[in-house]
Amino acid sequence: MKKIAYPLLAISACSMMSFASAEDAFNLHGSTMTGDWNGSRTELAEKGIKFDGTIAMDSSYLADGGYDAHQAPPFAPQFGLGTTLDMGKLAGWNDVTIRALVTARQGESTSLRGIQAPDAPQWANSQANWGRGNSGSRLSELYIEKNFKDQGLSLRLGRMGLGTEFNTMACDFQGNAFCAAQMGKWQGKLWYNTPVSQWGARLKYHINPELFAQVGVFEYNPDNALERQGWNLDTKHADGVNILSEVVWSPKQGVNNLPGSYRIGTLYNTADEAKNQYDVGYKAGTKAEDRTYGGWIAFEQQLTSTGEGKRGLHSFGNFTIHDRTTTAVNDSQQLGLKYYGLFDAQPNDILGLAVNRVHLNDRYTNYVNGARLGTNLRQLNEDAEYNVELNYSYYPAKWFMLRPLVQYVVHPGATNQVDNAFVVGLGSKIIF
Repeated sequence: MKKIAYPLLAISACSMMSFASAEDAFNLHGSTMTGDWNGSRTELAEKGIKFDGTIAMDSSYLADGGYDAHQAPPFAPQFGLGTTLDMGKLAGWNDVTIRALVTARQGESTSLRGIQAPDAPQWANSQANWGRGNSGSRLSELYIEKNFKDQGLSLRLGRMGLGTEFNTMACDFQGNAFCAAQMGKWQGKLWYNTPVSQWGARLKYHINPELFAQVGVFEYNPDNALERQGWNLDTKHADGVNILSEVVWSPKQGVNNLPGSYRIGTLYNTADEAKNQYDVGYKAGTKAEDRTYGGWIAFEQQLTSTGEGKRGLHSFGNFTIHDRTTTAVNDSQQLGLKYYGLFDAQPNDILGLAVNRVHLNDRYTNYVNGARLGTNLRQLNEDAEYNVELNYSYYPAKWFMLRPLVQYVVHPGATNQVDNAFVVGLGSKIIF
């Protein structure tokens, strides 16, 4: 697979560097910062070669509360460079697509540096780009997809992140409690979101234009999440698989005759090594288990419409439940509102407000608190952590976004022995 990946990425990088100085660059009315590369971008797309590139930056400052306020604001950037090949145009393989994506993520976390106490990690993270921490450069996607249009089927094989296929959601917030697949936050030792990838297969069946069902089987390998393993494609330390299923209904005329999307799905994991799958009511790794499960219900629904397209009020939610034997989080609830195009002159801007509750498993907290009796370590004496974010995504151009925001964290780490945290931040994104 490396023999395939490296040429694809080389084509992407060289082409972007060759044409980035074209006269259409920095057009405020264009969809990308580098423009059409003097017509070459369109010409290549017509031949079946598309390129995409992004750089995103999450910064936040702990203004008050938490464990250690008023430190310098950390920055967490992520760079992505991708290629999508239409193999029908390139090689006559009808309805076949090949996708490659490389990412690089570095920086520091406000949650780690200031919000959380060392003995009470925050369950969410103030910066979604931090995620699992520094990951260096890594191969985040390399897959081939075949569509069987007459049968309503699509098959995808290769390297993928679980959250790009299942429990997907928009990422219009900086806090990772409101960004990307929530199962990857609370089932995190088993479920890896992008930029981490794993070998897998996903089969999707379109029942009708508004309804589809899909199943997926993905390797579980803890090596995939390690910073130094971003380009390692072997399965040496694989331990079982993740089996996922989901049904998605996307009515074009839902509430108020406006479009929406509704998801229900399940996770089943078969790992059985004690270091990977164990009973959280006991010391980590001492009582092995051979399975875990979880499930989710999620929705996004436009509520009002002003003018054309997405302009108006939108709602969203994501609710998860987890195996109490093997998962520290018992359940989570997320609700939010977004208003697209609050001002006529800025139809792409988004005003967002969201609230999240992460409810801990009492079997887990009882064990932790019992182990800490008679020590100076903090008790997990609250049943949940709460995260709130208010932001405004400002788009001076379609390819450039600035997002000022405020966050408030109640009971960071699910303990009242750490002050509630008030955070101000600024996110940004550029599409190349």
